[in-house]
Amino acid sequence: MKTISTILGIFFRFIYDVLSKGFPEPKSISFFAITIIISTFIIRVLMLPIGISQMRNQKKMAELQPELEKIQTKYKNDPQTLAAKQRQLYKDANYNMLSGCLPMIVQMMVLIGFYRVFYEPATYVFKEPGLYDSIAKNFFYIKDIDLKDTTLILPIVAAVTTFLSSWITQNSTANKASQTAQSQSMMNTMTLVMPVMIFMMGRNFASALVLYWTVSNLFQVLQQLIQNVIIKREVEGV
Repeated sequence: MKTISTILGIFFRFIYDVLSKGFPEPKSISFFAITIIISTFIIRVLMLPIGISQMRNQKKMAELQPELEKIQTKYKNDPQTLAAKQRQLYKDANYNMLSGCLPMIVQMMVLIGFYRVFYEPATYVFKEPGLYDSIAKNFFYIKDIDLKDTTLILPIVAAVTTFLSSWITQNSTANKASQTAQSQSMMNTMTLVMPVMIFMMGRNFASALVLYWTVSNLFQVLQQLIQNVIIKREVEGV
């Protein structure tokens, strides 16, 4: 993870230098906060191919669901044969069950990498002695996003955007078509639990990290809405 944080730190510093050398810094929002927003947006754009791959994977799972249900019904009393038939079905359709986890794994790796960057900015970004302490770090009502948001406004926004992102993803055409009753129940639970977890963590994390998570969620919502339209049209043959 140190390597990822180092790369993210170099990337972050490049954007910050472009802003600070080319534009006057606004009073209401620091270049530090703006850099977080811009770098998050760019990273999410770079991750779009993974999202598109996941979208195609969801569509394929939706197409396989009717046949999968037939197999589950026919071999419900023979677990070994059921497992073998499911594996063969996935193999014939070139479907990889693990591919749906890849975007979450990548996002978590980036999140952990950014956590280290924001936890030790003087190590990964502003390496010159005293530089980090001298730059502005305000974000509208927050005077220093290196600290926790004691008003809890940002953690609440992060929790709300987490719920919105999870809810939209869960209710996408492909997801609804591919979910079993058990997986749907698990997803419903996670949709409710994750925002609470994010809020609790956001209370104790630096506001910079919470800001990154919030911006990332907003981008995910936009991306998922677009993907939902594409998947729905392809599944319905429109």
